[in-house]
Amino acid sequence: MLYVIFKTINHIRMRNYHLTKKEGILVVETKQELYSALFGSVNFPRNLSIFFVCLSLSLVMATLFVHECWFPTSQSRGMTNYHRWLYDVYVVISILIVPLVYLRFRKQITNITFRQKWNAYIRAYAQYQFKLKEVVENIDDDRTGQQKRTNSMLRYFLKHKWFQYILIVSCIYGCIAMYIWVTPFVSTRGSSFWILTWWPINALIIGVLYYIQFPLFLHLLSIKEVNQHYRILHQRASRDNSTNTVEKLTH
Repeated sequence: MLYVIFKTINHIRMRNYHLTKKEGILVVETKQELYSALFGSVNFPRNLSIFFVCLSLSLVMATLFVHECWFPTSQSRGMTNYHRWLYDVYVVISILIVPLVYLRFRKQITNITFRQKWNAYIRAYAQYQFKLKEVVENIDDDRTGQQKRTNSMLRYFLKHKWFQYILIVSCIYGCIAMYIWVTPFVSTRGSSFWILTWWPINALIIGVLYYIQFPLFLHLLSIKEVNQHYRILHQRASRDNSTNTVEKLTH
């Protein structure tokens, strides 16, 4: 279900990329400034992801020390010592990252400079969502039934902040839960590929999962304020449309 929702939202964004490119670039720029203010470096999420993956791959951790496994996934059949280290370290670190980033955020939010960067990110993200909504609503040609359903899903996603909370929390903790409980079916090659495949692919998958936690968690923290600013933009647009309609009727 989550896969279908994320695929649908990503499809809509890619389809309308050229129409929301300006707003999207501004979101990326303000997010990078936020990373710099929050972590001291724009590349902190990437560097930390590489560090943890390399830590799990190091000779000291994965070769010289035999890991006895902590969770069902790493305890399943077919796991090498490397797999056990990689997955268990990912689970433990991921559980710790969220509260640590939150505590860092609560400390920094009292700083005036950081607050200004945070507000810039909120405005940019709200403007991007508002622009995306306008684009979806103004595309009238070639609307198939499937396209209408996907557009409706996007509008629902933008309108209801609780749905965004559920989606992002499910994504963050769903990925962690995968590497706690999911075990490969040794008899089925395809089902075990993403867990027991060649180590560089495993490292890439885990590195990406480390990395996406940062933008997802920042968006989780910003949902309430983004939604408030989004509503202001919507009300302002409705008021402007009403004014324009009255002016046309009076002329």
